[in-house]
Amino acid sequence: MKHWQRLIVFVILVVLTVATPALAQEPALRLRLNRDFGYGGFSGDIQGTFSFRVDGPDDLKEVRFYIDGQMVGLDQEAPWRYQFRTDDFALGVHKLYAVGITASGDELRSNELQREFVPAGRAWGIAAKIVIPLILISLLVPVSMYLLDRRRGKRGKGYGLWGGAICPKCGFPFARHTWAPNMGARKFDRCPHCGKWSLVGRASIAELEQAEKAFFAPPEDESETPLSPDEQLRRQLEESRFE
Repeated sequence: MKHWQRLIVFVILVVLTVATPALAQEPALRLRLNRDFGYGGFSGDIQGTFSFRVDGPDDLKEVRFYIDGQMVGLDQEAPWRYQFRTDDFALGVHKLYAVGITASGDELRSNELQREFVPAGRAWGIAAKIVIPLILISLLVPVSMYLLDRRRGKRGKGYGLWGGAICPKCGFPFARHTWAPNMGARKFDRCPHCGKWSLVGRASIAELEQAEKAFFAPPEDESETPLSPDEQLRRQLEESRFE
């Protein structure tokens, strides 16, 4: 066996040696925590109403739910779950786990979750620190676009925050609607002139002015061009055939 072949075999053996115990440690009973109503932070701090959720083998007979080693609930039928309120327990860090009993009497312990129960005031304060910046950003983006468009001269007078567009169907200008869904740099919008939907981008002020001229131009005179005397005589002769 060559040197590189021995190296490959050695790497495979090492991977199998490390992966096998990791797979063996996977619990047969898997515990999840579902937020029903309240606050759940990224750092493991929670407040409100939550539910234990358990996935296990088909022969489960019952599941017992524990917080800090004390059984707080029991479920004897699938889906295996138990609801609790953090306000019913002391504030601080708690360990949550479940124990399942199979039909044969075997006892299966789930993975352990560690969560910190926090008061409602702290939860709302943390949530406000997250929500308020998002609201400010959502307001800052359209305002920045508005100022940028005014600086570049692309917005066009009287076309609103999202600027004007030119309908590809009828060629007339209109203000892009706020409620129209965004499709990248364009909006899927409805033209108020012809009533048709299409993807429209923000038109420049020069393009809008040109479309406005076509929109406000007086209609062409549809009256017939005056006929010459010969043409009038010929028409009279043609019409006399039907009398």
